[in-house]
Amino acid sequence: MTRKKQNKIPIGDKILYKVKTPNGWSIIIMPDNILIDNYHVGKAHIHPFPQNHAYRVELSLQECEKIYEIIKDYLNVSNEFDIGELMEMLK
Repeated sequence: MTRKKQNKIPIGDKILYKVKTPNGWSIIIMPDNILIDNYHVGKAHIHPFPQNHAYRVELSLQECEKIYEIIKDYLNVSNEFDIGELMEMLK
């Protein structure tokens, strides 16, 4: 059985999830269904368009905790969610 650790935090009208497993980690912003993870390619990347999961943008930041804190701070400060702005912060 695979062990996983999940963290769920509501921030405004969003819910931020963080999941860690032995094979990698993921961060999900709901209800927008934005996924940041390091599965499949071994490097952190973002899937900015939920309808096209095959499209991903590699990130220069690779540490789950740093990425999670940046996203959490962004959601706490920003009144409007802008995927382009968030991607620039994570590149």
